[in-house]
Amino acid sequence: MYSRFPFVLSKSQRGALLILLLGLLFILVLQLIVNDRESIVLDLSQTMYYQKKLDSLREQKQTSSAKIYSYNPNYLNDYNAYRLGIPLDAIDRLKLHRAAGHYVNSLADFQEVTGISDSLKHLLSSSLRFPNQQSVSKKRGSIKKQDINSVQAAALEQISGIEPILSKRIISYRNYLSGFYIPEQCYEVYGLDSAVVHRLFRYFEIQSPATIQRIDINSSSVDELAQVPYLTFEDAKKIVAYRTKNNGISPLILSELFVNSPNKVARIKLYLY
Repeated sequence: MYSRFPFVLSKSQRGALLILLLGLLFILVLQLIVNDRESIVLDLSQTMYYQKKLDSLREQKQTSSAKIYSYNPNYLNDYNAYRLGIPLDAIDRLKLHRAAGHYVNSLADFQEVTGISDSLKHLLSSSLRFPNQQSVSKKRGSIKKQDINSVQAAALEQISGIEPILSKRIISYRNYLSGFYIPEQCYEVYGLDSAVVHRLFRYFEIQSPATIQRIDINSSSVDELAQVPYLTFEDAKKIVAYRTKNNGISPLILSELFVNSPNKVARIKLYLY
């Protein structure tokens, strides 16, 4: 009589099958370990490759940062001058020298025009390159100051800190005053920093007198007096009121009307007699 389950394994067969399955499992685990090791080796090789690339880029950056650039001082802008450690006053002198159509052709020329120290001259020796002396005109000597009462706006812009809007404002104020009578009037230009004015005085001065047309303080109307620089309409009415009450007035009396404004009085007297 046959068994209802002909494929039932005996105890010994089941043991053999178990051993076989364990062996297959062992081989599978071993294969996974080998694959992981190959992956690790591959990852390490890629890491070394990218590390070499990174080292190469770092070397290029260091080489680039260590590179020394040279500049033609005749075309040196404010930014590069700042990087080289050249003072603003020195650059102003160089710009005025160039504005006059002259060049610097050697380090000695550059020092003479700009007034830099010997130590700075030594530091700049490897950073400045100069044109062929035969290709440009050469003029040595000190820079002459220009007349601030006749100069154009473009010349004023050679001074560091004076942009086109400020140069035009200086010219407009000069016209309003009928010319600068004293250099200190430049401090009155709106928006012009005192440090910039100080630099301005080094290269510009009053050479031609102001063309002021004085008016009679005893016969001028309120409207006429109000047109005088430094006088407001209220100031003009005060002068006329004093003149009417006292049957006349002298410019010398203005200090009594503007007790708290001695500088203003000094300016007003320039336009009255």
